[in-house]
Amino acid sequence: MIEIPTFAAWMETNRSQGFPNAATAWAVYDDRVYRGMQALLAHPEVVANRQEATVAEIAATAFLESAFGADWVKERFPLADHREELGPWVHQARQRQELARRVFEFQSEPWFADFLSYTKTNEVASAIFEADVLQTLMRMPVGITRVTESGVKGQDFDILLNLAHIGDVAVEVKYKEDDTPFSEATVRNTVKGAAKQLPRNQVGWLFIHVPTAWVSPGRGDEYHEALFEALRHTSRIGVVFTAVDKPFHDKKAGKIRHRRFWDPYKDEGASQELWEAALLLRDFLDKGWDFFAPRAPF
Repeated sequence: MIEIPTFAAWMETNRSQGFPNAATAWAVYDDRVYRGMQALLAHPEVVANRQEATVAEIAATAFLESAFGADWVKERFPLADHREELGPWVHQARQRQELARRVFEFQSEPWFADFLSYTKTNEVASAIFEADVLQTLMRMPVGITRVTESGVKGQDFDILLNLAHIGDVAVEVKYKEDDTPFSEATVRNTVKGAAKQLPRNQVGWLFIHVPTAWVSPGRGDEYHEALFEALRHTSRIGVVFTAVDKPFHDKKAGKIRHRRFWDPYKDEGASQELWEAALLLRDFLDKGWDFFAPRAPF
């Protein structure tokens, strides 16, 4: 049986070690979890039976149960372990592991408790996408703060990004469910809703996750036209990052996986500095750089 304690639980049992600060404690915890996972993955029986992926998934699930409780995990991912045949379990098993990774990676952040509370009470897919945006932004040498939900228009955005030479940039995150049909009205309403949550007299970023079904010949042009029309009615959004997860067959692993594609779009009113920051992020994503973002061991 694999058990991975949360950082908070580990600190409770290791407080007597007298760490000089939280950063040092996190480094020790992170190192021990990594070493433990490497030992598990290198076990001769695991290697001989090619069970590395299975062990990593079991570890991720165990950690998620440490953070949220086994009952919550079972309730949110009821199909993940029903594997008699190919079906919806694939999607839920992947979601479960991705969420576990993000929860692990954010544990040392000052806004972690708020993120945990938000995730526990919201839709899993939406929470995972916001977590992915946070982790994506953490790739850059910038300051990142997750904003506590306030319910106040103009102050209820998701993330505050501090960019050099620009200052604070508000970021809103929107997730469109996979069964959402494409229409100009859907795009317009999504942008309109996001703009209301961003501060007045400022220009922010918007991250949107769109369904895979929206990807088809000519649809990209329709989508960009819809964005153009929607952004004409607000000055609060300067850059839109659109994420789409395209399925592909990983022959080496023998699995169906998803590859994420990011499409940055510049509004005519955005400053060159804001757009250059967006291009820098795209460069980091294209090259797979993640010097600044933590990585889970499973």
